[in-house]
Amino acid sequence: MWLAATVAVGLLVLPWVIALVLAPHHHLDATVVGILAAVSIPLSGLWLTWVTVAKGGGSGALATGLSMAQVADQIAVAIGKQWADEAAVRRLNDPYPLPVSWNADTSLTDSWDSLVKLASSGAGWPLPPPAGTWAPGPDDLAGQDGELVEVLTRVPTGRLVVLGEPGAGKTMLMVRLVLDLLARRAAGGPVPFLTSIASWNPEKQDLRDWLGAQLLIDHPGLAGPPADRAEPTHAAALLASGLILPVLDGLDEIPEQVRGPAIGRINDALRPGEQVVVTSRIRQYRDAVRPQEGIEVTVRAAAAIELRPLDVAVVRSYLCDDAAGPVAKARWDPVFAVLGTDAPAGQALRTPLMVGLARAIYNPRPGESAGTLRDPAELCDPALGGQTEAESLLYDAFIPAAYRDHITGRWTARQAEPWLVLLARHLEQTIGNPNLAWWQLNDLVPARAPARGTRISAGGLASGIMLGLSSGFGFGFLLGFVFGPVFGLKFPDQYPWTGLMARIAHGIVPGVVFGYLGALVGGLGGGLEAKPSDLARVTSCTAVLARDRKVALLYLLVSGIALGLVGGFLFGLVRELTLGVVGGLAAGLVLGFGLSATRTAWPSYVLARGELALRRLLPWSLMDFLADAHRRGVLRQAGAVYQFRHIELQHRLATRKAPKTDPSQRL
Repeated sequence: MWLAATVAVGLLVLPWVIALVLAPHHHLDATVVGILAAVSIPLSGLWLTWVTVAKGGGSGALATGLSMAQVADQIAVAIGKQWADEAAVRRLNDPYPLPVSWNADTSLTDSWDSLVKLASSGAGWPLPPPAGTWAPGPDDLAGQDGELVEVLTRVPTGRLVVLGEPGAGKTMLMVRLVLDLLARRAAGGPVPFLTSIASWNPEKQDLRDWLGAQLLIDHPGLAGPPADRAEPTHAAALLASGLILPVLDGLDEIPEQVRGPAIGRINDALRPGEQVVVTSRIRQYRDAVRPQEGIEVTVRAAAAIELRPLDVAVVRSYLCDDAAGPVAKARWDPVFAVLGTDAPAGQALRTPLMVGLARAIYNPRPGESAGTLRDPAELCDPALGGQTEAESLLYDAFIPAAYRDHITGRWTARQAEPWLVLLARHLEQTIGNPNLAWWQLNDLVPARAPARGTRISAGGLASGIMLGLSSGFGFGFLLGFVFGPVFGLKFPDQYPWTGLMARIAHGIVPGVVFGYLGALVGGLGGGLEAKPSDLARVTSCTAVLARDRKVALLYLLVSGIALGLVGGFLFGLVRELTLGVVGGLAAGLVLGFGLSATRTAWPSYVLARGELALRRLLPWSLMDFLADAHRRGVLRQAGAVYQFRHIELQHRLATRKAPKTDPSQRL
């Protein structure tokens, strides 16, 4: 705290020190004094405000004596809150989780005997658990509902591949698995970390490095170096300590040509005793591990299960229980009559994705009348040629249903649909993965991660100031010896001092001032770290944007004003002081904007968003719109990024012809 106070005092008195130096040679009128007061007090106040905001909201991230187990405990709290909130948005427990079941798949895995041998006698593996813990064979891994957490413990190696058709419920099953693992987790134990693997390029990045980067995106408090460890960040230290259980969702979303190498890289990254869960579509996984031409590969020492289509009785009970009334239930009778048959509706309503879309479209929410909604009998229309047509009907009806009038919000389906189409195309054609990050919304935003959260590091700030002061004094003496005599000879009236040393000394003054202010700017740059104040706090897309905005404004105001003052007073030495200060401040703000644009993503995001909004391609309140789409179930949130509810919905929107935007739409 003393360091922050010292900097504040320095910012407060610095303009007055400069004024005292200039007083013998310049007339300081009321205007100049007013400028000094207007500059010195806000500079000091801005600094103290920033320190207070940056350090507020928690007890201070990562105390010096915090062990890796304690760090894992804090991260577990944040992950639990994150996925519990997501489960609530997705109505996972409303009325109850849609039951899914699975069977073991032994055609794409190593033999069960090899799993047992490795877990029992492998070099570096922990001692086996008590007898009876492991399943006798792969067939005993079959199960349903919330039994997956038990299945994972019954696999000798703790490694599992979850396979399923599109929409089979793999992602939501992983959300439930994470919540169940956290509920049973012992203090200091491994933390399940669910992340989409679609953005990983296994040809360019090791799995552990990529996982570490994903941890930092979702939990920026892990960016600091741990004490007494060789790893550069707490994220890397958690991975090295075996305290992260990776749950890698969507192996099939990696480009086809690198899926096989990706499996090999997963095998290379796993250490003895480490667990992993991987999900994939069945055909894509089979093509990767059993290619017609190429090297066969499997996730080493992993068992596999395959999700089954929903049972007819399960679908009927779930839709009826969600309808919550006899009138709404009766509307489903035509659909129930064709469940389990080859009719389009019977084939479509076999996966949790389609059942989830159907209930969102046709079942009333609290306060709604079933008579005001679309009739589920339209799924039995003879005009539907097959399963694909029935599924297309559900996809196309979902966005209007999500933006129904009864749901309070700023935007209608007519407004939202073209914006969602644009975002889906952006992910499909530009980004190449399902992660919708605000700093990558279009080509105008720099392709770099923002400063995801900020905290003033005393060590970084101190080292930055020391370096800046050293450089500043060195530059000051250099400026004095080089330009001091020039000032004295060129402006004899303003520099009446006699003697070479006096001129040199006078020339040193602006150099030292420049060095001091440069030290403040350098200290800020060295002290800004990507850390929130509380590891247990949930990171969201809006929180990442807010932190990046704070850093950008800090660079803009403090750096711009400080450097502007230096330029202004230096100009005032040889010309008119008031004009120099005003011009210097203006130039400093421009410089500060350039500095913030190179160090953060927020300025580029603001410019890009403004251009898109002016062209009516996206709303002005973009983050509010994304949060609203998340609340309506159109998007899901995965840490600091959004994703569409399902990749198939993204594909469908990306190929849809966007309706023309109404010029009267409110942005």
